[in-house]
Amino acid sequence: MIVKASFPRLSKKKLLLTFWTILILSYLFYAEYVIYKLKSHSWPSMVCKNEETCTRILLVADPQIIGNLNEPLQILTPFTIYDSDRYLKITYYYAFHFTKPHVVVFLGDIMDEAHIASNDHFQGYVKRVYNIFLRPYGEFQHVKHIWLPGDNDIGGEDTDVTPKKLQRFERAFSQPSLINHQNITFFKINRLTDIIPVYKKEREFFDTSRIFIGLSHVPLMFRPSVFTEKVINKMMPHVLFTAHEHKSMIISTDALLRKDNHIIPITPDHDEIYEYSLGIQNMYEILIPTCNYRMGTNKIGYGYAIIENNELSFTILWSPSRFERLALYLPLVVLPLLVFFLFKSFGCVRKFMKKNYDTRV
Repeated sequence: MIVKASFPRLSKKKLLLTFWTILILSYLFYAEYVIYKLKSHSWPSMVCKNEETCTRILLVADPQIIGNLNEPLQILTPFTIYDSDRYLKITYYYAFHFTKPHVVVFLGDIMDEAHIASNDHFQGYVKRVYNIFLRPYGEFQHVKHIWLPGDNDIGGEDTDVTPKKLQRFERAFSQPSLINHQNITFFKINRLTDIIPVYKKEREFFDTSRIFIGLSHVPLMFRPSVFTEKVINKMMPHVLFTAHEHKSMIISTDALLRKDNHIIPITPDHDEIYEYSLGIQNMYEILIPTCNYRMGTNKIGYGYAIIENNELSFTILWSPSRFERLALYLPLVVLPLLVFFLFKSFGCVRKFMKKNYDTRV
């Protein structure tokens, strides 16, 4: 006699519920973990020829961590802060470990509402910045971090720059305006206050025994001005790294003639490595895109540069779109709820009709 094993049969409702739960969990795993890892595998690889003469630079522009006051839907502010901070932490984690940088440069607009924040709110924002960009990387104590203020940090566009705002930022991110690393001198430019560092030594642009890199939140060659000419005449940078525009491009011009700027837009359509010899003829300005998905663009990423002697290699490490992932959560959650309410409503209607029928009979 053959005894057949019997298994409980699941109802159609339970089968549908099980299928939808697996679908949601699978998408959750993909959208919150796998997509970041897959994206990092597509980044172009740049390798130092000689570790002793090589400097790897990770460039972070306009993270603009969300503030407590200006979110359109205040009731959702805790969620939007959590999701934006988490996105920045994950994408920065992959960019940091991919590049293994010697220097990390934060090109301003680090906080979104610092320029209008109370001291208590400002301190809270600074703690969040440290938690996102510094706390998980304590083992890399040798990495230099360079911090620049943007208009959202100290004012300059919607509000005025004041000594109090500037001093508050400098206390939180204290360091000199000239920073040396190997054969490179990084110097900070504050276009919001028209301040450049004091540098008294004479130098020539074609002398590449020391590479001069200008760092500014607001673009300079992209926005020509009297101040831009002052910076170039006094500091003669070989390359400028700037931000603020939330997009990426490379601007080059003849270092002596300074005419006919040549602009190369950089987009996620194809990953490229751009290579230039510094101090030969051209001066370069490289705009770094925002790394925060909340900035009204899906062209989000981090800049990555390698400087070896006078050779520059540069690329963008593009991050995955967050809004596209969030948009797909809507049908995954709303559709089963809609079906559930339809079934419930249909069941209630059937019961009501049956009750009326039984009453008439």
